[in-house]
Amino acid sequence: MNKLRVLIVDDEPLAHKVIEGYCEKIDYIEIAGNCYDGISTLNFLNKEMVDAILLDIQMPDITGIELLDSLKQDAPKVIFTTAYTEYAMISFDYDQVIDYLHKPIRITRFIKAIERLKKVLILENDFQQSSAQEAKEPVEKVQKDFITLKDNKTLHHVKLVDIRYIQSWGNYLKIFLANDDIKIVRKTIKVIEEELPQQSFIRIHKSYIVNINSIKSLIGNQIQISDQKLPIGKSYALMVKKRMT
Repeated sequence: MNKLRVLIVDDEPLAHKVIEGYCEKIDYIEIAGNCYDGISTLNFLNKEMVDAILLDIQMPDITGIELLDSLKQDAPKVIFTTAYTEYAMISFDYDQVIDYLHKPIRITRFIKAIERLKKVLILENDFQQSSAQEAKEPVEKVQKDFITLKDNKTLHHVKLVDIRYIQSWGNYLKIFLANDDIKIVRKTIKVIEEELPQQSFIRIHKSYIVNINSIKSLIGNQIQISDQKLPIGKSYALMVKKRMT
């Protein structure tokens, strides 16, 4: 992986030397710069990109918390470094904060925080790449070849090819199947119309939906399915004829 660029922000020169010494021991860390106050940090971040800030909280002009507030969502990842334990709970209010190191910082604890930083950045990078790839790929609509119907307390998986036509019957539907079976379900025709694939089914009347593959002929204002003739509603006639021809 590429080296992680970190910015050290602390008003104490000795703290910089300690953290620099720790960073030099980790081969995937690169020190991008050193800042000693909040203003210089803001100026640095306006010019340079970094992966994370090793940020002291108690500084004379702008505190680490105030600095993070000013950056808002544009802030890089942050590892707080401070001698004041009372700030630990505040750090949980910021999504950018990866860890909280209490001074004097031990090398083992520092490495643990850096490892956590690396894992978070890798996960975020993998997610962004995956999302970008998904955006490029064409969206394929998954089409089921059956529909689930509830008849009383029984659920039926009915193949779409077996449905000849559907008739609205108040708040119920009659589903006429190829084997001359009929299923009666409590559902409106509007709801089932949205559930059925438009390439295979067509609404021909306020009370009827038919399977296009079951249509034998179109005669005037009627459609023949097997030995059954169904009416075509006036408001549906033009659309039905276009689909049929």
